Amino acid sequence: MGEEKAREIVITNTNKIADMIEKIKPIPDDTFPPKIEGADEELRQICMDKAISIYGDPLPPIVQDRLETELNSIISNGYAVLYIIAQKLVWKSVADGYLVGSRGSVGSSFAANMAGITEVNSLPPHYICDHCKYSDFESETVKAFAMEEAAAVICRIRTALSADISLERTGMIFPSRPFLGSKGIKNLILI
Repeated sequence: MGEEKAREIVITNTNKIADMIEKIKPIPDDTFPPKIEGADEELRQICMDKAISIYGDPLPPIVQDRLETELNSIISNGYAVLYIIAQKLVWKSVADGYLVGSRGSVGSSFAANMAGITEVNSLPPHYICDHCKYSDFESETVKAFAMEEAAAVICRIRTALSADISLERTGMIFPSRPFLGSKGIKNLILI
């Protein structure tokens, strides 16, 4: 076989074959989360119901604003389905007697807390009363992070309950940015 024939077989023909092959991308750039019909509405309902059960109706502005900001970002970026899947897994695990803790940046998500995905309340430290839904984000002890046990004075006045009721101390002051990203579009991996 001569040099010209060898060049045709090895170079020219292999280039012709390569030119006939369709270019494909085996791993697309986009994400392809699963689809659950009604996930957006279900997540919003679960979170709002939980927030109202804790903080009362109407919600305190700090609670309403944070929850709306996070839910709007989660839903508009197509991540509600991931929250619903995580919520169902966590609730099932807890119902079956397994402990479930939050992992990674999900702890900074107040929506994840309201959905029951994490036990971490990422709002600023505050007091809440389980009976009358009173909340205190503004007192000097809250602002100084000196949150000692506080009697639910407002609750006793409103409901005439016994004096041994105390306000719950909660909140960790985690901003939502580590979880959602600075523009609310960070890619999410919940579990």
